[in-house]
Amino acid sequence: MTPFRQYGIEHLSASSLNLYAAEPALWVLERLLGHKHGSSAVMARGKSVESGIQLGLIKPTLSPEACIAHAEREYDREMALTPDPRREDERKNIAGYVVEGLKELRQYGVPTAYQEKVSIDIDGVPVPFIGYIDWRFDQHGIVVDLKTGERLPSGISNPHARQGAIYAKAHGNYGMRFAYVKPTPGKKDGRSAAVYEMSGDEVHSQLNALREIATRLGRFLSISKDPQELAGLLCPNYESFYWSNPAARENALKVFGF
Repeated sequence: MTPFRQYGIEHLSASSLNLYAAEPALWVLERLLGHKHGSSAVMARGKSVESGIQLGLIKPTLSPEACIAHAEREYDREMALTPDPRREDERKNIAGYVVEGLKELRQYGVPTAYQEKVSIDIDGVPVPFIGYIDWRFDQHGIVVDLKTGERLPSGISNPHARQGAIYAKAHGNYGMRFAYVKPTPGKKDGRSAAVYEMSGDEVHSQLNALREIATRLGRFLSISKDPQELAGLLCPNYESFYWSNPAARENALKVFGF
C-alpha cells in the first residue's frame, strides 16, 4: 500500500499540494486530522462572483444587475453560518467583480463547459490528480480560470500555474489562460483585468513541480502511520494568511501545543 492510500488519499489536487508546500502544519491539521474549517469571506466571495459571471455568460443578454443579485444571494447563503469579520467588506466588492469580470469574459462567448472535473496521471505519482476547470471555450480552443483580488498581478503565480498545468494536460492542445479581475479600474492605467496564458514550457515545468511536491509528501507520510506523530514534526507559522481562520488557530493550539 502506498503512503497516500495508507491515509485514505485516493487522489491529489493542486490546491492540496500548494497547501502542503506552503503550510504543511495546516495540511496535516485539515487533511489528516480532519479539522475542517469551512469557508471564509474571501473564498465565499470568489465562488459567488464566479457563479454570477457564469450566469451572465450562459445568458449573454442578462443585465449585470441580475448577475450581481444572483452572486450576492450565493454569497449570503455561503456565509450564513460563517462568522468572518471581513464578511461585509467582501460583500461590498461583489458587484464590482461581477461587472468587470463580465466585461472581460463575455468576449469569449458562451462557454462549452463550466466546473468540469478533469483527472490526469503524472509519471511517478501513484494516485491521480483531479481538478475542476472554471470555463472551457471550444470555439477558441482555450480553458479560462478566473482569479479575483484587489490587485492585478504581473504574471501567473506558481500555485496558480500548478493548477493550470493540470487543466492544460487534461485538454491536450488547448490554451490555458488565467483571467485576473479586480473590482474597480486602476486609477493610473484604467485596467480592471489582466489575462495571462501559460506556455508549453511552463506547463511542463509545473507538472514536474507537482511530481516533486507529491514525491516529498509521500516520503513525509511514510514516516509514520500515526498522524499525531507527523503533526509533532511540524511547526505552524501563524503569521501566514493561511491561519486567518480563528477556528484553525484554535484547533492548531490543541494539536501543536503552541
